[in-house]
Amino acid sequence: MKKILSYFIALAPILLLISLLLLAPIVFLISLVPNNYLPISPIWIIEGLIGILILGYGIRLNRFPINLKAKIVYWAVFILLIIVTGTLFLCFKNLLIIFVVHQLFLPIIYILLFESKFKGLKKYIQKSRGTFCVFNLFDSSFIGLYFLLKFIVQTWEKNIESFLNKLNVPQDVVEPIVTVLLLITLFIFIPFSRGYLAVKKYKKQNNIFTPSGKIFWNSNLKAFLTSILSICLYSSTLLQSDTSKFITKLVVCLILMSFTVFLWAYVFEDIDRGGEDKEVVKSNWLLWGLLLTFLVLLDQIESDLIGILTWFLPMLLPYFIGEVNSIIPEGDSKSPTPAMKKHLYWLQIMSFNTLFVFNIISAISTKQLINNSQMEQVNTFKVFLISLIDKKSSSNFMLGILVSLIMLLISLAIAYGLSKLMIYLIRRFYIETSNRYFN
Repeated sequence: MKKILSYFIALAPILLLISLLLLAPIVFLISLVPNNYLPISPIWIIEGLIGILILGYGIRLNRFPINLKAKIVYWAVFILLIIVTGTLFLCFKNLLIIFVVHQLFLPIIYILLFESKFKGLKKYIQKSRGTFCVFNLFDSSFIGLYFLLKFIVQTWEKNIESFLNKLNVPQDVVEPIVTVLLLITLFIFIPFSRGYLAVKKYKKQNNIFTPSGKIFWNSNLKAFLTSILSICLYSSTLLQSDTSKFITKLVVCLILMSFTVFLWAYVFEDIDRGGEDKEVVKSNWLLWGLLLTFLVLLDQIESDLIGILTWFLPMLLPYFIGEVNSIIPEGDSKSPTPAMKKHLYWLQIMSFNTLFVFNIISAISTKQLINNSQMEQVNTFKVFLISLIDKKSSSNFMLGILVSLIMLLISLAIAYGLSKLMIYLIRRFYIETSNRYFN
């Protein structure tokens, strides 16, 4: 019974989504026919089609070489659905519409479990059952807590305002503190807890242990990022104006909960590999950290950073990288290979051309404008890119970093083509056409 309950909790949102997708075309086609042309109520047409579908798949199921108990359960649930449908029609007609959606859960579950075409999906669901339970219980608690807090605020609004007034704390102090705490809770603490619990549950269910020298940092990071995405989707739905009905918000949130099945696929594959090499992950994280720092500096001190790199790169590449073999302990000394020399040459020419192109783009697009009797430099290309991303053209910190990244990628693309052309021309004139310069 516990296993059945866990499967229901894990699959309820995705089953709801699939049911709605199956019912949508049927409802759409029926809506095209005027009611006076229909011999019976539309709800009974839908019920009839669902009944035919369940009955037809039950006949197909009898031909499968599966456990007899599973077949008996299918037909028993089918009979129970008929009884419940009749009861709702006689006593609770309004609930019949809600119950229609859930009737399709029965054939969908059996299709996922017993159809050979879905063996991979079945394995995925079985391995991730506990994780989906964690996700859905966590998300349900989050959504329920939102409605509870909303009810408390609406009910005790005057008392809360009176309490805040007694504290004698200025509003311009309270609002920033509350906003920061709310953002930290929503986008750091809650996603971190959600992702960490999911990864821990998956490892526990599938008896996955951390091998020596391996870590699951990237898996936890992906779980954290997917959790941020889910929380953003829930928040955008829940924080809409009160014109949206409670049941509408609830249904939308249930549909959004089903997205977890798709988002988790990007995480569980990494975990199944047995973790990542600790040293490789550390170096990658360090590299991404340096890149992010570089983008921040590029956004804040663009011209100064280009000047620093123009001076620093000629020393960085030939000596820091090209002579790294000098720090190897005596007895293990290594000499650079032709591949290293080729790599170093390519880095030098790419670095030069990237800085060259980026500086040209920046110089051409930068204009000096007078604002409040002060001379300001405005990068029109950046302003243009920001306007494409954000129609309000509100240049904030994250937008500035994103635009700097776009400009850098554009410069890299142009520099790549320019470097290839330069190498072709240099090789053609100094190597292929003459033996004067190289033996």
